[in-house]
Amino acid sequence: MDRLPLFSNMVVFMSYSAQIIMSFMSLIIIFVMLPRASVSAKRINEVLDTEPTILDGVRTGSSHGIKGEVTFKHVGFKYPDAADYVLEDISFTVKQGETIAFIGSTGSGKSTLINLVPRFFDTTDGEVLIDGVDVREYTQEALRNKIGYVPRFFFRT
Repeated sequence: MDRLPLFSNMVVFMSYSAQIIMSFMSLIIIFVMLPRASVSAKRINEVLDTEPTILDGVRTGSSHGIKGEVTFKHVGFKYPDAADYVLEDISFTVKQGETIAFIGSTGSGKSTLINLVPRFFDTTDGEVLIDGVDVREYTQEALRNKIGYVPRFFFRT
């Protein structure tokens, strides 16, 4: 019977010790995560404070009587700070109901060409027209309401 109080005191001591150790471990985790969170917050604020380079136009519709037509007129594009053009003198027209395919090797500019239509980038040279109006003249909301963009990704399993 003398051993029962000794055993219960040991259990209580171990329980308190575990709580204290866990508290110190939680405090250490906070000290490790605090600098990471601070750096992440700075990066998020940099993105939020970035001024957009794609500015809205003023048009919300087309008055040309054309519907569903996409035209590229002598389009050229190079990425900022790049020496060479990715696309040069691209011209074609796709009417409503037509299908067009862009075929080329990796890095040939297929995705860049398509990304000019919703104005993810602005052209360096030439113009992209939707329904006879330059995409830079549309508000971004009106432009994106005019098009359906479904990026396609291929995954290998």
